[in-house]
Amino acid sequence: MRRVFPLLVLLLLIALSALAQEVLYHKRSVDMGFKDFDLTVTETKRAARTSVLHVPGFNKRSAAASRWLMCVYTDLAIQRGFKFWTVVYPEQAGEDLLVGFPQSLDEKCSETLGKEFASRLVFPNAPASVETFIAMCGMKFESKK
Repeated sequence: MRRVFPLLVLLLLIALSALAQEVLYHKRSVDMGFKDFDLTVTETKRAARTSVLHVPGFNKRSAAASRWLMCVYTDLAIQRGFKFWTVVYPEQAGEDLLVGFPQSLDEKCSETLGKEFASRLVFPNAPASVETFIAMCGMKFESKK
């Protein structure tokens, strides 16, 4: 019994640590009522002002799915307490997107968020304002910062 107790305490601490970790972002289009396409977005990595999103089938998405993804970036920005977002699209066969959260519309993202934001694959209207997209996406914006 004396040997089992420390093991149980260790397992309990590991379980509590896992519960305390921040839950990453996850959305699925069909769960939101979209029946014309089925995309899943899973945040796989989070830093202070960036997120990596895994989107299987990203390069085969429809125009409607592209619009839905812009709402996802907007929702993620709202959830994380930001007012702006930008995204670096993956290479042709890639499915991982890098989303950045600038502090203003005129921020030089390649200097503040990382050199990836200087790529030709950056969202063309970058950075985008959450305020611009909330009406289109039917969302509410309440800054958490």
